[in-house]
Amino acid sequence: MDLDKLPKELIEDFFPDGFSLKDEANAITAYCFRNGMIEDLHAGEASDLLKDKSISRISNEEMKQLMIEASNKVYGLLKLKKFEPEKYDLMIKSYGLMYCRNWNR
Repeated sequence: MDLDKLPKELIEDFFPDGFSLKDEANAITAYCFRNGMIEDLHAGEASDLLKDKSISRISNEEMKQLMIEASNKVYGLLKLKKFEPEKYDLMIKSYGLMYCRNWNR
């Protein structure tokens, strides 16, 4: 489903008290970080080795790639917010509705 195609009424119904800064932060986090490369790293079976705090869970190269990806996505969102605020508003609210329903609000 295209994020810019969600009916505004559906978004308003889901956020009856308005779309808060916390809702916006959740949507940005999901878009820029949670639903990115980290999802690939998170996939798979857990291992008892991961309980050992002396063992790295993410390599330096993976961390670098995670931060580059997140930064690029934040940059894209900030550009959208600055130059196409209505499109940003609908996109970020739609993302919040689709991916952050069970997050703390």
